[in-house]
Amino acid sequence: MANLGFSLRSTFGLIPKTEKIEELRKLLQDEYNRLQEYKESEELKEFIELDEYINSEAFKKAKNDILLLNFKTTDEFQKELRYTKLVKDKRIVNYFKVNESDAYKEFINTEESAELEEYKTLEDYLSGNEHKEVIGSFATKLKEEQDKEKEYKQLTKSKKIVDYYKISKSAQLQLNNELDGSEELTEFNELKDFIESDQLQEFKSAIAEQLQIEKNKKNEIKQLAKNPEITAYKKEKNKEEIEKPQALVDLEELQNYIKSSEYQQKLSELQYKNTEEFKKEQRFKTLQKSSRLKRYFKFAVSQQLAFYNDFKDSNELKQYEDLKEYVHSEDYKTNLAEATYNNSDEYQKELRFKELSDSQQIKYWKKYQKSKPYLLFKEIENSDLLNEYNELHDYINSDEFIDFKTYMLDKDKWKKTEDFEKESRHEELKKSDNIKWYYSVKDSDKFDALLAWKLTFEEDFDSGKIDEQKWMNSFFWGKMLLNDRYVQAGDKHYYTDNKNFELNGTTLKILTKQESAKGKVWNPIHGFFNTDFEYTSGMLSTAHNFRQKYGRFEAKVKVDSKYPVYQAFWLKGEKIVPEIDVFKFNMDRKNRFQMSNFWGDANDMKSVNKTTEKINGSNLSKDFYIYTLDWTPEKLSWKINGFEVYSATQGIPDEPLYMILSAGVNQKATPNDLPSAFEIDWVRCYEKVD
Repeated sequence: MANLGFSLRSTFGLIPKTEKIEELRKLLQDEYNRLQEYKESEELKEFIELDEYINSEAFKKAKNDILLLNFKTTDEFQKELRYTKLVKDKRIVNYFKVNESDAYKEFINTEESAELEEYKTLEDYLSGNEHKEVIGSFATKLKEEQDKEKEYKQLTKSKKIVDYYKISKSAQLQLNNELDGSEELTEFNELKDFIESDQLQEFKSAIAEQLQIEKNKKNEIKQLAKNPEITAYKKEKNKEEIEKPQALVDLEELQNYIKSSEYQQKLSELQYKNTEEFKKEQRFKTLQKSSRLKRYFKFAVSQQLAFYNDFKDSNELKQYEDLKEYVHSEDYKTNLAEATYNNSDEYQKELRFKELSDSQQIKYWKKYQKSKPYLLFKEIENSDLLNEYNELHDYINSDEFIDFKTYMLDKDKWKKTEDFEKESRHEELKKSDNIKWYYSVKDSDKFDALLAWKLTFEEDFDSGKIDEQKWMNSFFWGKMLLNDRYVQAGDKHYYTDNKNFELNGTTLKILTKQESAKGKVWNPIHGFFNTDFEYTSGMLSTAHNFRQKYGRFEAKVKVDSKYPVYQAFWLKGEKIVPEIDVFKFNMDRKNRFQMSNFWGDANDMKSVNKTTEKINGSNLSKDFYIYTLDWTPEKLSWKINGFEVYSATQGIPDEPLYMILSAGVNQKATPNDLPSAFEIDWVRCYEKVD
């Protein structure tokens, strides 16, 4: 009856639309995803934390404690009462009366003045031993300075010092100092060393010898002219035909040299009177006759210079010069003045102290500090009572106390708390659409159907190519045993290597075409053999990658009603059985779906059992539909767009099966029937969640 009900519903358009099913699924999935996302949201975390806190005993107690607060029961209220009492205390009143009076201010101005500080400092200092010691030190210092002048006058009369300064001003010493280290004296000493050196004598001998060698070259010419080879050569008539003798070559070169300016230049350079050494010798003779140098050398060995040089570095002379310089210096005058007491700062301190003692300001200060109001003022000034008053005054007038009192007397203090803000925020969130929605669905059964299944396989065909990690395009055993594809006996088509697949980024089309091909056929009796085919098509299988026992297997597809092309979505195991056809369309009759289950002994085909259901569905080829198989240990259930069209409880498979999508022809087709397209939008598998 199920298929009849489905046929009627299908005919009258009562089957749920595929788009609507997917939309509802998506909405449910999106809402579930939203629920999972919202579970981690800051808003929900905030609400849960607030809800827990607002309903806690701690919050209730905190709120109740604030609402019951009373200012008169606080320590702050008692402090305010104590402060009011102290404000009227006579001692406190006198303290502030004095403190604010002009007389006290004048006293304090004097107390804090530089004049009073100076007066007290001078009084302490001038009455102490330090001042007396300073007066004594001035007398000692004055005597020391005067003794230095006496010593200087005595040294001025010393014979050695008189003789020393006489020599220091002499013309002889002046000339000696002028020539000492001068270029003139240095030149004389260097020339003397040179004239007396062996180097000059060797130079004279060498230049004379060289001059003689040059002069002898004329004699060499005379000797060469007598050479027999030269005489014989000159007699030859044909001189061009014979080689010139070497002696004649040497003679001609020597004659040319004697006639050259180079030779005359060399003879001139070898004359001693033309040399730099001769000039130095003449310069030395000139300097020897200098009267300045004669006087210099005479004074250099005199007793006067010897005394002068010995005495100039003596301690006696150094002491005299130091005293002379000091006694005539400004430092001496300054030190002498500073050593005089009446010129000192100490004496000025005495004068300043007398001046301050006579001032009206200091006299007023001495009188005021003995008055009765001031003495009472000083009694209370640093007392515990005044400290208590000041502390209370500062506290009672502080922002802290004012804020506390204002807070305690505020009838709306609860509304100004952080807890009130939390309470308000909790109420705000409680009214939130998100919170209302969350609590309406979190414990509901709305997602039970969604959560009952776990996705184990998914293919949306949106990559633009066949994913070979998921799919193989041939039968499993053909790939494993032959590394080749094949078709079953009775199939009129051949499965190509992806050539009959068309992908547009969203769907896959398995195209069945009329075209020639060669390939293998499997026959249970004859085995594998090659044959020619008139048609081609394609298949996809998850045998190498994905198999599953029990669960939900479904695909969204659009079948093609062109007959005799068939399309199929089916499940297979290791052997010929078990096999479950989720659907096969146009197998035995045009526009008919069949849902089947095959089980039994794979080695005995006669014992294989089959249950099947067939329904007409030509209108199902006009759009996409979702074809589903729910497989449990107890039951197989076939559905189209969620509507159950068939179920079976016999022959339930007990091993993992893999999925196959395929199309093809098993009888002669006309050209008008082809090509045909079996279109798949997606394939999904699920496992039941315990």
